[in-house]
Amino acid sequence: MPSCCEWRGLSPQPAETRSFGDHPGVEGLRDGAGRPSCECTGKDCRHHRSGARCKRGLRDDQWKVYWRIEGGGATRDNIEAWCLECFDSNFEAPRETVALLAPDIVDYARLVEEDQRRAITLKSVLRDAAKPVATKYSGRLVIRRDDDVLVEFATSREAVEAARSLFSGFREITLRLDLSVPELRAAIHCGEVTRWRNGLLAADAVKITTSLLSMARAGQIWLTGPAVASLKTSGELEPITEDATVGLPPVGGIWALPL
Repeated sequence: MPSCCEWRGLSPQPAETRSFGDHPGVEGLRDGAGRPSCECTGKDCRHHRSGARCKRGLRDDQWKVYWRIEGGGATRDNIEAWCLECFDSNFEAPRETVALLAPDIVDYARLVEEDQRRAITLKSVLRDAAKPVATKYSGRLVIRRDDDVLVEFATSREAVEAARSLFSGFREITLRLDLSVPELRAAIHCGEVTRWRNGLLAADAVKITTSLLSMARAGQIWLTGPAVASLKTSGELEPITEDATVGLPPVGGIWALPL
């Protein structure tokens, strides 16, 4: 199944009106008669049988292009063109509520300026440390278009435990590489997300989590109201003043926990 990333970005909305030849590489997406054709072969598509290509042609304003591999480029081997009928049939994205954990290295931009190679290594270590932690706490490392780390869990309790375990693992690997250990911070939010079949998540919950992360203080986990609501204990929670959360939508308050 191809990645459901329209060439201008992730979007379930109808494609913009454009000429078929306007997209790089799509001119080769034609059938034996030279007509632009939909390449969908999904077994669940309601428009054709399993293993048979969709017989629908691509009208100029009724098609989308998908990358088979993210970052593979606009080459004929890496793109597919689908009609919107097949898109609607095969890419219905359900919404579900998850706990999102976003960890980060404090002052990462400054570290890049000081020593780019070290900074990139530390970011890779953070991602490597997140993988076993996600597995341990029944979570999933979310696919991102950038190099930021985002992990989803069923509950915020698991996300908090994972954040602390991640910090411990990050510190251990960093010291093993004989690097100085930078400060970390994290953000956790519970909310609805749209899950695409290629593993990407889209919704305000993702934006809230990443925005909250940019405000979080070193050595702390910042949590929104929905994330705090499912925690069994609040003994360690420290309320954050409203001034620190300017720019966020209403999230039922912000609290902090020590990493």
